[in-house]
Amino acid sequence: MADKIKWGIVGTGGIAHTFAKALAILPDAELVAVSSRKKESAEKFAAEFNIPEYYVGADSLANDKNIDVAYISTIHPAHKSDTLSCLKGGKAVLCEKPLAMNGLEVSQMIDCAKKNNRFLMEAMWTYFFPAMVEVRRIISIGDIGQIRLVNANFCFNREPDPEGRLINPLLGGGALLDIGVYVIAFAQMIYGKEPQNISSNAHICATGVDEQCSMIFSYPGGSLASLNCSFSVDSPCQAAVYGTKGYIRIPHMFFHPDTFSVKIGELPEKEYSFNRLGNGYTYQALEVMQCLRDGKLQSQIMPWSASASIMRTMDKIRKQWNLVYPCEK
Repeated sequence: MADKIKWGIVGTGGIAHTFAKALAILPDAELVAVSSRKKESAEKFAAEFNIPEYYVGADSLANDKNIDVAYISTIHPAHKSDTLSCLKGGKAVLCEKPLAMNGLEVSQMIDCAKKNNRFLMEAMWTYFFPAMVEVRRIISIGDIGQIRLVNANFCFNREPDPEGRLINPLLGGGALLDIGVYVIAFAQMIYGKEPQNISSNAHICATGVDEQCSMIFSYPGGSLASLNCSFSVDSPCQAAVYGTKGYIRIPHMFFHPDTFSVKIGELPEKEYSFNRLGNGYTYQALEVMQCLRDGKLQSQIMPWSASASIMRTMDKIRKQWNLVYPCEK
């Protein structure tokens, strides 16, 4: 593979801007193309980031032979179609979370990656932060003992906008898919498996999607996870892992952490702090590029099985609420 890995971005929203800024500080990454549903948006984005090529739609970008990997940052219901277009066009794909709208779509995306022998990864940036790598290491060596309880909250207060992305069912809105995916992915990372039983409840707002929800997961042996997400209250976005010998607290923004603390037995609580590379989206980009150089089709840190597991869990939760999106009917 060439010295620089060439990226294309599908979508020109806020997260696409954030990712473009992350690529800009990586010496072996080159952003060479962008696409949007509207020509004007693609052209403006290309000018802002000095990108040589811009396109209308994912299909056009997928046909650009100069691109190694595409980053999909479109609305949730478009993730599957945009990913399939790029995979079939010979591109590796990093697709924003949630990877798709449901488990069937995830399976179709994974099957397409296999058939076309192309790399695919869900952009679960949380997993790649140095702080989270260290959290996993501490747990793996048994310092806090057997994990018995996980807590995670992701809540913020936004004025409801029926036409906006957050609660518009046509755009795949809802707290579970938008931010609940983070708390579920955190529990999945800690326990390494799907819950045995799920108890959940949600407030379904006027648009027909969940504005907030709470979930309790149970695992073999009696271990639990208590998870909350909301668009209607402000709350610290924090998480904690409690074991039989101690605990780990991530007090601020657990989904992109730079600090955490560990308490083991009677020892004083120890704080860990890490310097951030750029805006943090850099870490998942580095993972993708290393996997491509190593000839891998999936990441060991965020493998296809993890994405499928997270989506199966969300499917089960939505089934408890009888929440079906228009694109699924």
